[in-house]
Amino acid sequence: MNSALPLLLRVQESPSSSFHIRREQVPYFDNPWHYHPELELTLITESTGIRFVGDSIEPFGPGDLVLLGPNLPHFWRNDDAYYHPESERRAEALILRFRMTVWGSGFLDNPEMQPLRQLFQAADHGLHFPKEVADRIRPRMEDLPAESGIGRAVAWLRLFQALIETGSYRTLSRRTFFGQQPARDSDRMNRILAYIHKHLTDPISLDAVAAEASMNPAAFCRYFRRQTNKTFVDVLSELRINFACRLLTDTQKDVGQVCFESGFRNISHFNQVFRTCMGLTPTEFRRRRTASD
Repeated sequence: MNSALPLLLRVQESPSSSFHIRREQVPYFDNPWHYHPELELTLITESTGIRFVGDSIEPFGPGDLVLLGPNLPHFWRNDDAYYHPESERRAEALILRFRMTVWGSGFLDNPEMQPLRQLFQAADHGLHFPKEVADRIRPRMEDLPAESGIGRAVAWLRLFQALIETGSYRTLSRRTFFGQQPARDSDRMNRILAYIHKHLTDPISLDAVAAEASMNPAAFCRYFRRQTNKTFVDVLSELRINFACRLLTDTQKDVGQVCFESGFRNISHFNQVFRTCMGLTPTEFRRRRTASD
């Protein structure tokens, strides 16, 4: 058994309901890098951090709405401040999980359900919806747990009808994972991601992170590329650029300060990596964000 793959998360099924929805309220999100056979619709209502979906790595915050297909590895990690013992921050989300066959094996074959089938097929790569869609969907997700009987089924259908009618989403992961059977008892990727986040703004050597994974550097590089479809250096750079974007948006620190506080040691290199990741310079990024506020 390969211990280098995501954990299988088993969702507790209830004989009284065809799907599972809950409001999660915790100091920080603590599910590891994992997957499950159910589709999942997650709406973040409070907290910030980094979202990993397949080979996609992006920041998240309140209003982040994502639909995940079956067996697509994912992981929400809050910003480091949430994990401090004295932190009073909270992480909250609405999470809806259901099987593709939630309403029967032939349900999606009906002509009227073709838009829903197409949405679920697209979700194999993970789908992200704009915040205005999340704001519209939130009341429906919040009301769903209180529904029962036929009303519960109708409320579920109306929720996804609203998502389909927006016609507005983008794909997250370039790589699909459907049909894979990752190992059921691994926490290796979780340890790696936690280590990277803890030391994100510090110098991180390949030897150190490989040791955290209990692997030699060459084996670690192969493993990491297999899991994320990216090199370790690329992922580290993306995470640091995401952090830099937050500093540029939320603070008045100059580009030099943002560079060093994001873990870069050279402004020229920082500008080069920023432009590669974002398509514009840090100064241009801040100017556009300021103009859009």
